[in-house]
Amino acid sequence: MDPKKKYQLFKQNENFCVCPWTNTQIYTNGDVKTCSVGRDLLGNVNDTDLDEILSKSKTLKRIRSNMLNDTPDTNCVVCHHRTIDDSDFNYLKDHYNYKIVKEDVNYEDVENFDLRFIDLHWSNICNLRCVMCHPEQSSLIAKDENFITTPVNQKNVKKIRKMIIEKQDQLKEIYLSGGEPFYIPYNFSLLEEIVNKEVPIRVNTNMHWEKNNRVFKALLKFKNVQLTMSVDALNEKFGYIRNGADWDTFKKNLEFIRTNTNFGIRVNTIFSVINAVDICNLIKYFYEQNIKDITINLCTTPSPIDAKNYPKDKKRKVIQDILDLIKTLPAEDVNLIGNLKNCIDRIQLDNEQPYMDCLDKITRKHKENWRSVFKDLA
Repeated sequence: MDPKKKYQLFKQNENFCVCPWTNTQIYTNGDVKTCSVGRDLLGNVNDTDLDEILSKSKTLKRIRSNMLNDTPDTNCVVCHHRTIDDSDFNYLKDHYNYKIVKEDVNYEDVENFDLRFIDLHWSNICNLRCVMCHPEQSSLIAKDENFITTPVNQKNVKKIRKMIIEKQDQLKEIYLSGGEPFYIPYNFSLLEEIVNKEVPIRVNTNMHWEKNNRVFKALLKFKNVQLTMSVDALNEKFGYIRNGADWDTFKKNLEFIRTNTNFGIRVNTIFSVINAVDICNLIKYFYEQNIKDITINLCTTPSPIDAKNYPKDKKRKVIQDILDLIKTLPAEDVNLIGNLKNCIDRIQLDNEQPYMDCLDKITRKHKENWRSVFKDLA
């Protein structure tokens, strides 16, 4: 691609992102999207081969065309809204653009797809029942709710794995999510087949697995592994929010990872009614552990525990705590600071739904009533 045109796309085009040309996400039911926040469905691997979806999807061509014309696309509305302080930083778009800016990819061709990133959520097998999760991402919740899932079938798993193996030397990242990736057999088979152990692997995990877990052992053979730990609160609240989890187990596995591997470690948390008062303590805890790569997402499901529904009379204190924390953070922590400002924007919205009935339903899955755990909400 002409260097001048490429420069214009990456530096001057506000709506350009490499994902439609280089990245794909496969969801637990086989749905294919451009990325984890892409709105539009491109196809389903249980109906159409992934190769065909990525090369012939009319939706994908439309997204690419709009990007080349610097026109906002409905598929990308989440990234459009997640800018920080009117700067051009955008947490997901920049994540991918930065990693591939020097690669030779033909972005001028709206029919071109050149696999560099793949996001695999290809099974909902999980060992927890997180409060903010749903049947499509937790097999235990699916079982509880008699929810029938339509997983990616074995035939298509093999086709996807074959594509990855063929492209392994040019891959910039394989992202494994779920479910819980450490318990998904597809992940073990894929990792074992990859010959190039320098392929970067990113894994989203709840940190509840045994040290002899075969996916963990397979990851040890790779030179560039990053674990993204899902954690929303400390101590007792952690186990309540992520039903089936145990804070001591989390800490032991974290210590084992830090002592026995070279894995990178980062934190992913979800800001909601049930951890709004604790979000600052959570960040301080990990900063003290020298874990400073932290992303905060906003809870939208179930809607009653959206942070905007936090008790009105207690919102001011949460906001002030966040503002005080921001003052202590290094200016270069632009992602975390931006996320914290998003939390303030969210909690300041008008309350729309009571959360108590929702938490009462959650209590039925726990031995302890939520009122004794989340005293700020009782």
